[in-house]
Amino acid sequence: MKDVTFDFSGKNFVVVGASSGMGRQVALELVESGARVLAVARNKKRLEELKKERSDKIDIASVDVTNATGETWSDVLGACTIQNGKFDGMVYTAGVTGTTSLKYYDEKTARAIMETGFWGAMNLMKIISKKKFINPGSSFVLFSSTAGHTGEKGLSVYSATKAALMVAVRSMTHDLSREKHRVNTISPGYVKTHMTQSSVEEMGEPGGVKERHLLGIGEPGDVSGMVLFLLSDRARWITGEDFVVDGGQLRGAWR
Repeated sequence: MKDVTFDFSGKNFVVVGASSGMGRQVALELVESGARVLAVARNKKRLEELKKERSDKIDIASVDVTNATGETWSDVLGACTIQNGKFDGMVYTAGVTGTTSLKYYDEKTARAIMETGFWGAMNLMKIISKKKFINPGSSFVLFSSTAGHTGEKGLSVYSATKAALMVAVRSMTHDLSREKHRVNTISPGYVKTHMTQSSVEEMGEPGGVKERHLLGIGEPGDVSGMVLFLLSDRARWITGEDFVVDGGQLRGAWR
């Protein structure tokens, strides 16, 4: 049993990157807390598996954020708002990684990382922040990473993508505050997800990663609580900030 619970009854949220990892965890916890969720990801099969968990509370949409146009997002969001009402917030967890050290730099890989982690988020924010899709006082949570703070070895473009998102959010607060919307980023440390596992298979486990995390390697459930807090009314006076949830990784780097 969780020590802290949230009540999102009657509220609607979008979770992008919901087919696995952090996005899936957040989507399920929102549903457990009474919300209705539009789960968005590329992998339709995984989305359908997620929907089976709570078909009464989860709607799904298969969207590739790297080529989704404003019209694409308007159609997806519009269909849901007609059926269930406007949204009360959005969580963007979509991201990919890959080696982009100078020796192995590949522009195709670099562009995929930036298109997914940064431009995809920006394009969606432009559309979902329109009054016809979102209720006043809504909350947006975008996933950055501790890599955006440290500039991880071999991950120049991934690190730059996450840093760019943090800075963009600080600027977006001015656009969104007119409707009392909030927008923040979360920077997780090393969390066991499908993406990090794929990274290990490609590049190997980062050197000293376990030792640097003072509280050990994380699970998606170690981060999702902060997401729900930022989506809740208890965080109504918080915007434009980045929240590091890293098991002590940034501090551990100085051991």
